Amino acid sequence: MSLWDVVGRIGIPLIVVGGAVAAVFVAASEPPDRFSRPHGWQWAWVGLWLMTAGDAAFGDDRSSFERGWKGATALLVAVAVAVAARRHRRWRKHVRSTDDSAPAAHPHRR
Repeated sequence: MSLWDVVGRIGIPLIVVGGAVAAVFVAASEPPDRFSRPHGWQWAWVGLWLMTAGDAAFGDDRSSFERGWKGATALLVAVAVAVAARRHRRWRKHVRSTDDSAPAAHPHRR
């Protein structure tokens, strides 16, 4: 097995899964006010999740190792997004409850 075969079969999956683990760590440790809903380059996370989850679930011609690491990546990306969204939602709720200068309600809305 050549060096490029090892890099392609072992190195790239380790980098991708390691990146997904780092995303979970960042989602859990970054300040929640830095999270925003997907727009711009952040849609790449949706593409990564769809691609890896699809390959893991429906990749019949893929090896079990490849389906495994792609499934782990899809799971970790989903966990990172869920953690970040939950933390951001709790932070926004806290900010709203402590905000003294609440905007005046529109007279026609109830």
